[in-house]
Formats: sequence, structure tokens, C-alpha cells
Amino acid sequence: MADTILTNAFISLNDIINNFIISYTGPGKLIPDSKRTEVVFHARRCLQEFAYETLKSQFIADELSLPATYTLPTDFVSVVSIIVDGNTYTQVESNPGNDEFAINYTTKVITFNAGNVGDPDFEFKYLSNALTNDENAAIPKLAEEALYACMVYAILANRENTNPNLLQRLLIEKIDKLERSKSRLIFTNFSE
Repeated sequence: MADTILTNAFISLNDIINNFIISYTGPGKLIPDSKRTEVVFHARRCLQEFAYETLKSQFIADELSLPATYTLPTDFVSVVSIIVDGNTYTQVESNPGNDEFAINYTTKVITFNAGNVGDPDFEFKYLSNALTNDENAAIPKLAEEALYACMVYAILANRENTNPNLLQRLLIEKIDKLERSKSRLIFTNFSE
């Protein structure tokens, strides 16, 4: 999986997991006993639930030299930008008309102009559907609270003897935070 450069607008899944463990688990807290593996499982599961629509996870794939073809990652949803030898292409369609490259979304392959192969630097930034095991996934901070609410609800909903009134309140909080995250993220431009 590609390394992700985090900016002030993003937080890694690993940081979300660590913050969750510090804030929500331990003696006297909402979840008194939880193992890291349980938290990691539910964090990944919540990412899958939110998927592309809410949590637009962003990754960057770097290549030292331009390949003849580049296979799109399995978690690929859409292109944020492609940089070939310093030229940035955004809002890329299947045929951008620039003679540099062509994207075939059916075969999930980018084919580059043979004259450019090998020399120019190449960077591919894309949005993920968050179906990933990579804890370096960049999650928008605007959705961080919604992810925490989802994780709390998921962990407690899978335990015996959890108060049904508490679960109902947590479910309402999860839905509310998810809707607020969606409304905040809809106007966010991740291509900058």
C-alpha cells in the first residue's frame, strides 16, 4: 500500500486507534476493558461502513520512474491528481486529451506515453474506498468524531449485558455525527 502524506486536514487510522484507546478505554471509562485488536477490528469495520461516501480516504503512490503501465490499487475509487514530471493533472477523465497517459477504468490500468516511460517522476494521488488494512490511511479530521462514535457503538453493541438505553443513545449519536460529517465533507475539496 502506498505511504500517505498527512496534512492538517487528515489523521491516520493508526492515530485514530491510539486516540480512541486513550480516550474511551480503561478503568472508569465508557469501555473499561478492550484489547487493541478489538479496537483495530472495529475501526476498520467502521471505515468499511462509512466507505467512500463519508470518509474519503486519500493515498499517494510514488514511483521513481514512470512505468509503461500502472495498475490501479484495489481500493481505488477516483483520481485526485496525477503528477508526471512536475505537470499536475486533476479531474482526470478516461482520456484527458493530453497525450501523456490514458486511464482504462474497466481494466484498472493507466497507460503512459511510451516516449515518457522511465525518465519522469510519477505521483498518483487517489481516493480510497477505505476497504484497506493499511493503518496509514488518511481520514479527514472532519469525520474523526463520527468514526469514534461508530467505534464506541460497535464495541458496546457486541458485548453482553450492555444497557439497551445506552446503546440507543450511542446509535443516535453515531447517526447524528455521521450526518454532520457528511454535510461538512460535501463542500471539502480534497484535490488541493
